[in-house]
Amino acid sequence: MTSEKTSVEPDDEDDEDEESEDVSADDLKALFRFLTPFARPYRGTIILLAVLVLIEAGLNFSFPLVTQYLIDEGLIKKEWRALVNSLIFMGAAAVTVSIVALIADFVYTRLFSEMARDMRQHLFDHVQSMSMPFFHTTPTGTVLSRFSGDLVALEAALIMLVPGFVMPFMEVIYATILMFMFDIWLGLIASLIFPLILLWPRMFARKAFIYAYDKRQTEGKLISAVQENVAAQPVIKAFGLVPQARIDFSALNVIWYGIARRTNFAAALVERTAQTGLYVIHIAVFALGAYWAFTDRITVGTIIAFEGVFLSMGYALTNVTQYIPTLAQAAGSIHHLNDMLAIRPTMVDKPGAAELAPFEREVCFENVAFSYPGSSFRTENLNVTVPKGSFLGIVGPSGSGKSTFLNLLMRFYDPNEGRVTVDGVDVSTVTQDSLRRQMAVVFQESFLFNTTIGENIRMAYPAATMEEIHEAARQAEVHDFIMSLPKGYDTMVGERGGQLSGGQRQRVAIARALVRNPALLVLDEATSALDATTESKLNETLRRIAETRTVVSVTHRLGSVVTADRIIVLEHGHIAETGTHPELLRAGGLYAMMWQRQQASRQAVEVAPDDDEEEE
Repeated sequence: MTSEKTSVEPDDEDDEDEESEDVSADDLKALFRFLTPFARPYRGTIILLAVLVLIEAGLNFSFPLVTQYLIDEGLIKKEWRALVNSLIFMGAAAVTVSIVALIADFVYTRLFSEMARDMRQHLFDHVQSMSMPFFHTTPTGTVLSRFSGDLVALEAALIMLVPGFVMPFMEVIYATILMFMFDIWLGLIASLIFPLILLWPRMFARKAFIYAYDKRQTEGKLISAVQENVAAQPVIKAFGLVPQARIDFSALNVIWYGIARRTNFAAALVERTAQTGLYVIHIAVFALGAYWAFTDRITVGTIIAFEGVFLSMGYALTNVTQYIPTLAQAAGSIHHLNDMLAIRPTMVDKPGAAELAPFEREVCFENVAFSYPGSSFRTENLNVTVPKGSFLGIVGPSGSGKSTFLNLLMRFYDPNEGRVTVDGVDVSTVTQDSLRRQMAVVFQESFLFNTTIGENIRMAYPAATMEEIHEAARQAEVHDFIMSLPKGYDTMVGERGGQLSGGQRQRVAIARALVRNPALLVLDEATSALDATTESKLNETLRRIAETRTVVSVTHRLGSVVTADRIIVLEHGHIAETGTHPELLRAGGLYAMMWQRQQASRQAVEVAPDDDEEEE
């Protein structure tokens, strides 16, 4: 079962057109739709938060009214009781609103932190569900950017949602009501602040949204470039590519600078235009209100209370407009996250897929044909049988289809034609987990996690005891080396196993594969990255391992498969030859030519005497 979309390739043009029509409304809707599933489990907390916010808003609503009463009755008319009652109420209300606000802060920070945690877990789980084609076609930096950039921007928008948007919005509502209660004409004039603060900055807000989306795109490319550069440092240093790497990164960085400058300037204009509108209306309202108070049309308490309410509302509106750039960042992030979450695995279990029974007889490729999407290379007419307990070698020149064979065997891809079976059962009809539970793989790049040697071995079988881990290490002939280390199996291997040599890493990877006692052991160029001496020693280890289990070795180093029960030679996606090592040498075909070439190359490099010790 396959899906059409396998990589993240957003259509920038469409997004820009869509955002330029009704940016704020559309992106608020997008934010609401995205957050709804994550908010649903916290309905009770959200209701509690809403009650607290309403209580806080109600108490804030009362302060201007009490202020007006205090000035007009308590101060101007010199009524002691009015003065005392006003001050007592304001003191009690201040304490209450502070407590309520503190509780609300605790509730909403916890609520949105939980939602952010759930979103991060949901995205990580989604990435884990992706099939191998996704990782082959999607740059690593793009995936990392979703976590390091987009989720962080969305979390910032969430954390500021209540203090930066909800509370200011409610303040605008009750302040507007109060202004009209104090004086309808001053209220009408003060209402001019709405178009100045909300509509005027809108022209810049549209650009801020568009630029924010482009900025996230470019940041993903920057992360990919840095990651690739760090991984490729040996090549860069060896070939003197540092100057070119700096030039290439600088060019990409300049592109980011241009977009970031426009994004930040557009965001600054949004805030600045809002403040300018506030100043203009404030001067007009205060001048007219002062004149009316001077002519006794309104009381001094009214103008002072009105002034306070107007400034409070103005700053609340400004806070709302200042939240817009944060919303812009979140909106661009939501587009990216939706792009990622819209991708569906290309390899999924069929409805009702059964568990694969334990391997008993043979693995078969039956008239298998396959080609990668968008590639002209095609593997055809693969008919291969791997009896239980046998050792099969798959060899061939680069680009002959060896990796394709492995991908089909592991069911990273499904054949276009034919089928792969285990004991006569089509592997596409069983669950992928049950298939892979019976296999273990040793890859060319022996990736180790940044934890202890013991934990790295246990990765393949979490329930393994230390005795089982030790036994697997003995079979991989790495136990004695591990025990010679000061911390033994508790030794940290470093990032990607960098504290160990290539041979040591590969032996730990072999132990990791063996600890799960696999029915089928798959070797993917397991020794091709090692020096000749280390390779020879590892081949001896692998030969002993192959005597007691079913092994499929995919390699271009023929020395790894000379003891195989059967060797299949691939060329241009087809089976060119098949037989044992002696039979293929006698046939004088492609295998014999490859063997002679590799032997000649090996003899050429063996100028210096071999070191009996494995690389340390």
